[in-house]
Amino acid sequence: MLFKELKKSLTVDVRPIYLLTGEDVFFLERAQKLICNVCLKQPDLNLSYFEGGDLKGDADKLIYAISSYPFLSDKRVVVVKEYYPLAADINKLKKYFDEPIDTTVLIIVNSSPCENIAKQKNVCVVDCSKGDFSLLSSWVINEVKKSGLTITQGAVNRLIDYCLFDMTRINGETEKLICYCDDGNVITEEDVTAICHKETDYELYEVVDYIVAKRFDKAYDALIGMVGNAGDGQRVFSSLYNYFRRLLYVSVTSTAMSVSDIAKSLKVKEYAVKKAKSQASAFSPKRIKEITDKLSSLDFGFKSGAIEQQDAVWNAIMNVLVGGNR
Repeated sequence: MLFKELKKSLTVDVRPIYLLTGEDVFFLERAQKLICNVCLKQPDLNLSYFEGGDLKGDADKLIYAISSYPFLSDKRVVVVKEYYPLAADINKLKKYFDEPIDTTVLIIVNSSPCENIAKQKNVCVVDCSKGDFSLLSSWVINEVKKSGLTITQGAVNRLIDYCLFDMTRINGETEKLICYCDDGNVITEEDVTAICHKETDYELYEVVDYIVAKRFDKAYDALIGMVGNAGDGQRVFSSLYNYFRRLLYVSVTSTAMSVSDIAKSLKVKEYAVKKAKSQASAFSPKRIKEITDKLSSLDFGFKSGAIEQQDAVWNAIMNVLVGGNR
C-alpha cells in the first residue's frame, strides 16, 4: 500500500508484519509512528529497537524478541531498521512469517527495497517513496490551517518545487513559514521566496532556464549566488557537472526509455526527469555534450591537482554560459 493509505488501513486492522520502504525519511518515520500509536499503550514496556546490521546472521535474537509477550498491554512492537537478512536468516524466520504471533507487531524500516522480506507471507509493504503532488499539497495546506493561517496554491506549488518533493524539507520549510507569518495572514509566493531555502537542483533549474531564455546576466548572478551561499565552490561545481550529465543522459535516452524508466535509472523523481527533458530540448545535443565533456575535464583536472579548485569553478561557470543554448 502507499503511505497515504496506511492511516485508514490501521482503523480497520493492524497487520502483524510491516515492511516500510522508500527514500523519504519523513514518511518512513511517520509510518512507524502511526503504527506504534495504534498498538502501544505502554511504549516504555513494549517497544524494542534493533539495528539490522546487528541482526544479520543472528536471526535467533530477532526471533526471541518477536516471540516475547507484551507486558500490561495487548500488543508489543519490535522495530528493526535497515534489515536486509541473509538467506539463512530468512530460512530461520520463515516459520514466523507463515504464522506470526498475534500479540506482536514487527516493523521493518528499510530505505532500499528488500525482496527477501517483501515476498514473505503476512508482510504488508508500505511504500514510503517521495509523495505525489496531491499528497504533499494537501499536507502543507492542512498544517498551515492548523496554525490558524491560510496559504495560496501558488505558494504551495513554489514550496514543493523549492524542496524538490522531499517531505522532510517541506516539513521544515512549512514550520518556518508558519513562524514567519502573523496569525490570520495569508502565506503567499513572495513569503516562500523570502523565507524558504531552495534545493541546489532547483537553483540549477533556474540557471538553465535563464540560459534558455538568453538571460545570461541572470544565470551568472544565480551561479555566483550559489557559490556564495554554499561557501564551497567545489560543491557548486559538482552539482553543475552532475546536472549536465543528467541532461545529457536524458537527451540521448528520451526516445528509447519512458520517463519512469529514466527516473529509476537515475534514482531521481519523475518530476526531475520531466524538467530535465524540457530543458534538454532547448539545447542541441552537441552543446550539452560539449558542456559535459568540458566539466568532466575540469573535474579530472581538479582531482588530479592539475588546476586549482577556484579555477575549476570559474571555468565551469563560464563554459556553461559561453555559447548559451546553441
